[in-house]
Amino acid sequence: MRNRWIRIGWALLAVVFAGMSFYLVFNPDRTGVVPNYRFASSHWWLGESMYPGGTHGFLYAPTFAVLFTPFHLIQPAVLGEIVWRLFGFGLFGWGLWRLAEIFNAKSSGRKDFDSAFALLVLLAVPASLAAINNGQTNLALSASLVLLCISIRDEKWNFAAACLTLALVLKPISVAPWLLAFAVFAPIRIPLLGGLVAVGVIGFIHPDPAYALGQWGEFWVKLTHSYKPVNLRVSDLFGMLEKAGFPNPFPFNSLSRVVASGAALWFVFWKYRRGASKNGSWGLWIVTALIWTIFNPRAETNSYVLISPLLAFAAVSYWTELKSERWKGTILAIACIGLMCDGMGKPIYLATDVWFKPLIVLLVSPLLLRMPESWKLVTDKSSYRI
Repeated sequence: MRNRWIRIGWALLAVVFAGMSFYLVFNPDRTGVVPNYRFASSHWWLGESMYPGGTHGFLYAPTFAVLFTPFHLIQPAVLGEIVWRLFGFGLFGWGLWRLAEIFNAKSSGRKDFDSAFALLVLLAVPASLAAINNGQTNLALSASLVLLCISIRDEKWNFAAACLTLALVLKPISVAPWLLAFAVFAPIRIPLLGGLVAVGVIGFIHPDPAYALGQWGEFWVKLTHSYKPVNLRVSDLFGMLEKAGFPNPFPFNSLSRVVASGAALWFVFWKYRRGASKNGSWGLWIVTALIWTIFNPRAETNSYVLISPLLAFAAVSYWTELKSERWKGTILAIACIGLMCDGMGKPIYLATDVWFKPLIVLLVSPLLLRMPESWKLVTDKSSYRI
């Protein structure tokens, strides 16, 4: 029975990936945001600017352009598109697998997977469909967050730093968990600084160091401009309020984000003081998922794959641990399905655009505060071997 559920989980992931691959083969022009990554990679090696004006386009550090080069060079181009999505979706599947291992870790070290992995796939994958279709970094970023928090929980500091360094390359907003982890977890500080050096070194791999330095300057200008967007469809807490007709003045917007950042730091510190790395890692997972979604000034509807593994894990926790609170797991499961609203047809997409997903997360976020008992169990060290 255990093997059957495991096979079902992996089969579901394979079906989703195969469906996306066939869609790309027959619709090679529907490449989502990947042309922005190709543009950056090609312009990097040509010595031309990767950062055109405006709030759109390539929004990542030069390091990303360098590391994306192998995907850009794969021909035909549609094969490169598929391999890039395999990287993100594969990491996402691995993250869910690691979460399933947590559910079934026993004090004796015995494994008993049962249906945990299949349930996590069923609940977390619906929110990923838009991201895999668009080819965004959000899939790999979501997996990086999952693996980061699991490794901090297990005090695997080098692995945790590698996950957080990857997240920093995948999206600049990862500076938030980077700073939180650096501030709260002392053993991760040296590995994090080493990862930061690696990001900088890779971001200067170019025949002309002066050009590379100039691109880092352009990246900073682009970053500061793009995170103060004007007239964007931002699917965060403030976009939801604007959609409902409430005013959203800039001082209120900025002050709210500052207060939320301070509250996030306090919450992770508080959790860490109550239960060291296990509690602190759970707190970091919650606040990072919220910062990346409802407090993200560039959140899109397909950004909510960043929180779906957390909702899925919490849902299964309520189902398996406390009979009196199974209704909470059902609410979280419904929320997971609700995060697929942008893939339920054009009428539903138009009706729910911008406001619905942040509302879902806002309403269910109190159910995430209780740390599951399974999170306290120790995971087999062999799980960190790649």
